[in-house]
Amino acid sequence: MVTNIRHMTVEEYLAFDEASETTNEYIDGVIIPMPGGTGNHNAIVAYTIGTLTSLLDIRDCLVYASQMRIRIDETKYVYPDASVVCGTPDFEDENEVTLLNPTAVIEVTSPSSLARDHVSKVEFYGAVPSIQCYLILDQERAFAECYTRAEDGWRLRQYASPDDVIPLEPLACSLPLAQVYRGIVFAD
Repeated sequence: MVTNIRHMTVEEYLAFDEASETTNEYIDGVIIPMPGGTGNHNAIVAYTIGTLTSLLDIRDCLVYASQMRIRIDETKYVYPDASVVCGTPDFEDENEVTLLNPTAVIEVTSPSSLARDHVSKVEFYGAVPSIQCYLILDQERAFAECYTRAEDGWRLRQYASPDDVIPLEPLACSLPLAQVYRGIVFAD
């Protein structure tokens, strides 16, 4: 749900967001509060971060949790559920709360974010040259969509079996869906 607190400048937003107890995305002057996720949502994020951290242990990559803000452009800032940067992280300022060069971003869908994750954020993340991979994980079932950058735009692959392994070529690793969804009980 988009809540227009008031039209803010980028500077007002950054001050507001850093003083806020919750995270808030910023799209062209509009503040979008990011509510906490469900138990499944949080578990999927935690398992994904843990698995990626283990897989990338010997590589020059860092995995960040949902408190890392990503700058899309001068008027768009978002908080993916997780992000990865390979190489040296480039931050917007000395506070190191806004990452400029993520290599991969991960979103776990929720009913309120479903359309944004599958439409707006595909476009947003596609506009950031450093982002080579955008992974969307469903919290209602074992299902993933992985967008990988190609010369002519995004290449989309879908994974629906718990036995599937998602090749994350830009990170030089593969993410087993069984690890992401281990122990998760889905409603019928």
